[in-house]
Amino acid sequence: MHIDTQTIRRLRDALMEGGRLDSGSPATSNSNASQASMSRVAPFVETMYLVMIADGDQDDDEKAVIRGAMRTLAGDLLDDASFDGLLAACGERLQEQGVEARLQAIGQRICADRVERETGFSLAAAVALADQQVAAEETELLTSIAEWYGVSSRRSHELLRQFDASS
Repeated sequence: MHIDTQTIRRLRDALMEGGRLDSGSPATSNSNASQASMSRVAPFVETMYLVMIADGDQDDDEKAVIRGAMRTLAGDLLDDASFDGLLAACGERLQEQGVEARLQAIGQRICADRVERETGFSLAAAVALADQQVAAEETELLTSIAEWYGVSSRRSHELLRQFDASS
Protein backbone atom coordinates (compact mmCIF):
# COMPACT_ATOMS: atom_id res chain seq x y z
CA MET A 1 0.00 0.00 0.00
CA HIS A 2 1.58 3.28 -1.13
CA ILE A 3 0.50 6.03 1.29
CA ASP A 4 2.84 8.87 0.32
CA THR A 5 0.56 10.34 -2.33
CA GLN A 6 -0.35 13.90 -3.22
CA THR A 7 -3.83 13.33 -1.80
CA ILE A 8 -2.62 12.21 1.61
CA ARG A 9 0.12 14.87 1.72
CA ARG A 10 -2.52 17.57 1.13
CA LEU A 11 -4.81 16.14 3.80
CA ARG A 12 -1.92 15.79 6.25
CA ASP A 13 -0.73 19.36 5.64
CA ALA A 14 -4.19 20.87 6.09
CA LEU A 15 -4.85 18.94 9.28
CA MET A 16 -1.39 19.65 10.67
CA GLU A 17 -1.87 23.37 10.11
CA GLY A 18 -5.25 23.29 11.85
CA GLY A 19 -3.80 21.28 14.71
CA ARG A 20 -0.99 23.72 15.35
CA LEU A 21 -3.06 26.89 15.26
CA ASP A 22 -4.34 28.25 18.54
CA SER A 23 -8.09 27.83 18.36
CA GLY A 24 -8.43 31.21 20.04
CA SER A 25 -11.72 30.37 21.69
CA PRO A 26 -12.61 27.90 24.40
CA ALA A 27 -15.12 25.16 23.84
CA THR A 28 -18.71 26.27 24.11
CA SER A 29 -20.53 25.62 27.35
CA ASN A 30 -23.35 23.61 25.76
CA SER A 31 -22.61 20.23 27.27
CA ASN A 32 -25.13 18.42 25.03
CA ALA A 33 -23.45 19.76 21.91
CA SER A 34 -20.00 18.97 23.34
CA GLN A 35 -21.04 15.41 24.17
CA ALA A 36 -22.51 14.93 20.69
CA SER A 37 -19.30 16.25 19.13
CA MET A 38 -17.19 14.05 21.36
CA SER A 39 -19.22 11.02 20.31
CA ARG A 40 -18.93 12.02 16.64
CA VAL A 41 -15.14 12.45 16.61
CA ALA A 42 -14.19 9.66 19.03
CA PRO A 43 -13.93 6.81 16.48
CA PHE A 44 -11.79 8.94 14.17
CA VAL A 45 -9.53 10.17 16.96
CA GLU A 46 -9.08 6.61 18.21
CA THR A 47 -8.29 5.34 14.73
CA MET A 48 -5.67 8.05 14.31
CA TYR A 49 -4.31 7.39 17.81
CA LEU A 50 -3.77 3.72 16.96
CA VAL A 51 -1.78 4.73 13.87
CA MET A 52 0.22 7.29 15.85
CA ILE A 53 1.43 4.71 18.35
CA ALA A 54 1.87 1.85 15.86
CA ASP A 55 5.56 2.55 15.34
CA GLY A 56 6.19 3.15 19.06
CA ASP A 57 6.84 6.88 18.61
CA GLN A 58 4.28 9.59 19.36
CA ASP A 59 5.48 12.39 17.13
CA ASP A 60 4.33 16.02 17.62
CA ASP A 61 3.39 16.21 13.93
CA GLU A 62 1.15 13.16 14.33
CA LYS A 63 -0.56 14.78 17.31
CA ALA A 64 -1.02 17.97 15.31
CA VAL A 65 -2.74 16.03 12.51
CA ILE A 66 -5.06 14.36 15.02
CA ARG A 67 -5.85 17.67 16.74
CA GLY A 68 -6.47 19.30 13.34
CA ALA A 69 -8.87 16.51 12.37
CA MET A 70 -10.73 16.86 15.67
CA ARG A 71 -11.05 20.60 15.18
CA THR A 72 -12.21 20.12 11.60
CA LEU A 73 -14.85 17.60 12.62
CA ALA A 74 -16.03 19.31 15.83
CA GLY A 75 -15.32 23.01 15.28
CA ASP A 76 -15.11 25.01 18.49
CA LEU A 77 -17.15 22.51 20.48
CA LEU A 78 -14.09 20.65 21.77
CA ASP A 79 -11.00 22.24 23.29
CA ASP A 80 -7.49 20.98 23.98
CA ALA A 81 -8.57 19.47 27.30
CA SER A 82 -11.15 17.41 25.39
CA PHE A 83 -8.43 16.36 22.97
CA ASP A 84 -6.14 15.27 25.79
CA GLY A 85 -9.02 13.39 27.43
CA LEU A 86 -9.85 11.58 24.20
CA LEU A 87 -6.23 10.49 23.74
CA ALA A 88 -6.02 9.27 27.34
CA ALA A 89 -9.23 7.28 26.92
CA CYS A 90 -7.85 5.76 23.69
CA GLY A 91 -4.72 4.67 25.53
CA GLU A 92 -6.75 3.07 28.32
CA ARG A 93 -8.98 1.14 25.90
CA LEU A 94 -5.94 -0.01 23.96
CA GLN A 95 -4.24 -1.29 27.12
CA GLU A 96 -7.39 -3.13 28.20
CA GLN A 97 -8.45 -4.61 24.86
CA GLY A 98 -5.62 -4.49 22.31
CA VAL A 99 -5.43 -3.14 18.79
CA GLU A 100 -7.54 -5.74 16.96
CA ALA A 101 -10.40 -5.52 19.45
CA ARG A 102 -10.40 -1.73 19.18
CA LEU A 103 -10.40 -1.86 15.37
CA GLN A 104 -13.26 -4.34 15.46
CA ALA A 105 -15.29 -2.13 17.83
CA ILE A 106 -14.67 1.03 15.80
CA GLY A 107 -15.34 -0.82 12.55
CA GLN A 108 -18.68 -2.07 13.84
CA ARG A 109 -19.59 1.49 14.74
CA ILE A 110 -18.71 3.15 11.44
CA CYS A 111 -18.78 0.44 8.75
CA ALA A 112 -22.45 0.99 7.88
CA ASP A 113 -21.69 4.48 6.58
CA ARG A 114 -19.43 4.63 3.51
CA VAL A 115 -18.36 8.23 4.16
CA GLU A 116 -17.43 7.49 7.77
CA ARG A 117 -15.40 4.37 7.01
CA GLU A 118 -13.56 6.12 4.16
CA THR A 119 -12.99 9.19 6.34
CA GLY A 120 -11.52 7.01 9.09
CA PHE A 121 -9.20 5.30 6.62
CA SER A 122 -8.08 8.57 5.00
CA LEU A 123 -7.43 10.27 8.34
CA ALA A 124 -5.41 7.25 9.47
CA ALA A 125 -3.28 7.52 6.32
CA ALA A 126 -2.67 11.22 7.01
CA VAL A 127 -1.36 10.39 10.50
CA ALA A 128 0.88 7.67 9.09
CA LEU A 129 2.48 10.23 6.78
CA ALA A 130 2.62 13.04 9.36
CA ASP A 131 6.27 12.48 10.27
CA GLN A 132 7.31 12.27 6.58
CA GLN A 133 7.90 8.53 6.71
CA VAL A 134 5.53 5.61 6.85
CA ALA A 135 6.73 2.79 9.08
CA ALA A 136 5.99 -0.81 8.17
CA GLU A 137 3.84 -1.10 11.32
CA GLU A 138 1.73 1.83 10.14
CA THR A 139 1.23 0.30 6.68
CA GLU A 140 0.21 -2.99 8.29
CA LEU A 141 -2.23 -1.20 10.57
CA LEU A 142 -3.73 0.73 7.64
CA THR A 143 -4.37 -2.58 5.89
CA SER A 144 -6.16 -3.83 9.03
CA ILE A 145 -8.13 -0.58 9.31
CA ALA A 146 -9.33 -0.95 5.73
CA GLU A 147 -10.39 -4.55 6.41
CA TRP A 148 -12.17 -3.88 9.73
CA TYR A 149 -13.87 -0.73 8.42
CA GLY A 150 -15.05 -2.29 5.17
CA VAL A 151 -12.88 -0.34 2.73
CA SER A 152 -11.94 -2.62 -0.16
CA SER A 153 -8.38 -2.81 -1.40
CA ARG A 154 -9.44 -1.19 -4.66
CA ARG A 155 -11.23 1.64 -2.87
CA SER A 156 -8.36 2.24 -0.44
CA HIS A 157 -6.00 2.68 -3.38
CA GLU A 158 -8.48 5.07 -5.01
CA LEU A 159 -8.70 7.12 -1.82
CA LEU A 160 -4.94 7.30 -1.49
CA ARG A 161 -4.49 8.43 -5.09
CA GLN A 162 -7.62 10.49 -5.61
CA PHE A 163 -5.86 13.70 -6.57
CA ASP A 164 -2.60 12.33 -7.92
CA ALA A 165 -1.91 13.38 -11.49
CA SER A 166 0.20 10.28 -12.08
CA SER A 167 -2.56 7.75 -11.43
